[in-house]
Amino acid sequence: MTITPQNILRHELVGLPTHIVESKDPSHVCKEGIILSESKEMIRIGTARGTISIPKGICVFDLTLPDSVVVRINGELLRGRPEDRIKKRFNRSW
Repeated sequence: MTITPQNILRHELVGLPTHIVESKDPSHVCKEGIILSESKEMIRIGTARGTISIPKGICVFDLTLPDSVVVRINGELLRGRPEDRIKKRFNRSW
């Protein structure tokens, strides 16, 4: 199944380019790179300056899909283990 804006929460995020557009911690804003891994509460991003760990719950991410479409996602929706996120039901209002 192809990753689309409608089903992105039910897909693997590793390998997608990301950009942090909002954060409760101002030092995270404008960080960008490739998602290297994902845990329950954190996303590891490979940047030009090295690897950084970002808490999911306090950030808003712009994810670039393989077809160059950019999708903005509140990190609160990404919280939890990636394998459990596939099973969740989401309200389409995100």
